[in-house]
Amino acid sequence: MSYVTEPTKEGIDNLQKWIGEIVPGSKVDVDKHGVAWTTIPIDKLRDLLKHLKEKGYSHLTTITGTDLIDEGKMELIYHLIPYEITGYPILCLKSTIPRDNPVAPSIVDLFDIALIYEREVYDLVGIKFEGHPNLDRIFLRKDLPEDYHPLRKDFKEEGE
Repeated sequence: MSYVTEPTKEGIDNLQKWIGEIVPGSKVDVDKHGVAWTTIPIDKLRDLLKHLKEKGYSHLTTITGTDLIDEGKMELIYHLIPYEITGYPILCLKSTIPRDNPVAPSIVDLFDIALIYEREVYDLVGIKFEGHPNLDRIFLRKDLPEDYHPLRKDFKEEGE
């Protein structure tokens, strides 16, 4: 197993090509830290993650769920590390879903660790992952109301 290396122009160009094969017209931006970012439609997520995993983006480090209340959306960010290939950047894939129906496809069958990450995002932000084998609370008490998600921007504790 290799370690994460500095991204090269060739690695960034290949990553752009690979993403473009699944999401034509997509753009990859690399930040000052050498991390690549791209935004994709949620309906392309599973196909793209499967494709990237086959290319060497084999490690999912986390899934971030964010409430974009002012836009009426929720955002998911999938953080990937290319341990099996050198010269490629860490990758953050962003996708949005409607806030009033926050449902995304589960990727547990692609990345085993997503089992925990998806439960965490569900528990704290309220995004449901369709096809998850055990979408249940992981940090908070299981007897809390269904709509109790403390990282939502409009969350209010009872009595506030």
